[in-house]
Amino acid sequence: MDEKIRTAIDEVIAEVSAGTGEDIYLVEAAIRAGGRKIELTVDTDQGINIDRCAKLSRKLRERLEGDEEFEPLAGGDFDLMVSSPGIGEPIRVSRQYRRHVGRLFKVVCLDSEDERQEVAGRLLQAAIEQDEPFIVLEPVVSAKKKKKAEVPPVTLRLADIVKATVQIEL
Repeated sequence: MDEKIRTAIDEVIAEVSAGTGEDIYLVEAAIRAGGRKIELTVDTDQGINIDRCAKLSRKLRERLEGDEEFEPLAGGDFDLMVSSPGIGEPIRVSRQYRRHVGRLFKVVCLDSEDERQEVAGRLLQAAIEQDEPFIVLEPVVSAKKKKKAEVPPVTLRLADIVKATVQIEL
C-alpha cells in the first residue's frame, strides 16, 4: 500500500506542478499506520506558499479517496498533512540549497580525516548539478577576528555534509 501511495503522491505533485507552472518537489514523505497517516514536506526553487500546499493536499485527498485501488482509505479515514520545510529544519534534499543562496547557514561536515567540524557562513553558491555537487560558504567572522585577516570562502562537497541548517537572521 505504501508504494501505491508514493506513486500517487508523485503523480499528483507532477499534475499540480504542470497546472501551476511551479516545479514542486518532494522533500520528505512519511507514510505510517498502513497509509492512515501521511505527512509530506514539499518545496519549489522559489519557496512554496500555503495555497500550493493546500491545493496539493486537496488533489491528493481526492485521488486517494476516489480510487478503488486505495479502498482502505475511502471515506477519508486518514490524516494527510502537506507542508513546507520549516525554518531551522535541516536541508534534506540537495535541491533545497538553490533557494537559500544568500542566507546564513550552519553546516556540520567531515574534514579530510573524517572528523566533524562546524562551519557557519553565508551560502554564496550551490552547484548541485555537478558530478561532485558542492556549496560555497563565506564564513562568518566575529568582529574581533575581522581585524586580523580576511577569511576566504569555503567549498564543501555535499557528500561531506552531515547536517546543514538555514539560520534565522535578526
